Amino acid sequence: MPSYKIIPNYSLKELTTIKTGGRTQYFAKVSNIAEIKELIQFARESLLPFLIIGNGSNILFSDEDFCGIVISLNGKLKDIVFDDKNSTVTAGAGAPLMKLGFDIARRGFLGCAYMAVIPGTVGGAVRINAGTLEEGDIKDHFLSALVLNPTTGVICEYDKDSMRFAYRNSVLARSRKIILQATFKLPQQDRLYSKEAQKIVSELLAVRKAKQPVNQKNFGSTFKRPLPGKPPGWYLEQAGMKGMRVGGAMVAQEHANWIVNVDNATSSDVKKLIEIGQKRVFEKFGIWLEREVIYLPEDMEDWHD
Repeated sequence: MPSYKIIPNYSLKELTTIKTGGRTQYFAKVSNIAEIKELIQFARESLLPFLIIGNGSNILFSDEDFCGIVISLNGKLKDIVFDDKNSTVTAGAGAPLMKLGFDIARRGFLGCAYMAVIPGTVGGAVRINAGTLEEGDIKDHFLSALVLNPTTGVICEYDKDSMRFAYRNSVLARSRKIILQATFKLPQQDRLYSKEAQKIVSELLAVRKAKQPVNQKNFGSTFKRPLPGKPPGWYLEQAGMKGMRVGGAMVAQEHANWIVNVDNATSSDVKKLIEIGQKRVFEKFGIWLEREVIYLPEDMEDWHD
């Protein structure tokens, strides 16, 4: 048996920001790479599927119980370490991306404000090349990542070219491989701008907060921006989706690309709203909006090793 606590029959609602989903057969927190390997080995020997999650944003668990192990990254897997000599910063996959962005700004570096306004973890952000349209994406400062192949137990280093970054996508976006940590190049500057960098972050946060729903039970953006095209919220609003409700789930009044849990919503309620939005936008504009939110475990059926 693994050397840390495995909790049986754990509510998935407690692991996601939108607070929906069934229960998982087992839940465990791991603190280092050795524990990840140990738990994966336990899962394989027990013939149990497993999922690695960060802080639960950008995902939607099924209402059905998950007969497997959900693993959360903690401890050293959340560390953030600056290397002043080489002008880099390395963050564990479980580290909050917003904390990384704030830490970079406090040290006086400009150009990484997008990190400080995106909820989620470093691992998830690297996997989907998270970012903002105005400030930048993960790929802009990414140097490398350590990635574990759960089938072989081998850890490899992926450089920027290996990641094949694209808009909200990468070679690992639909992979069962596990990102352990990522290293980023700090912006090259003639001096440090701590006050200015923190001010930019604060202003950007204020602007985004004004546009986003007050209700914190959400998973962030529902759809990716069609390229070329307008922001998905524009299409959804034109299609009459603002305020639409199915069960306990509702399209936010503040922003049509956000869905909020207003009254004990189920994941099924949320999925129905997503399907209605896709159909309405397609009927009106001929554009099929692609989901940014990940359905678990359903989407994993199409993931590769």
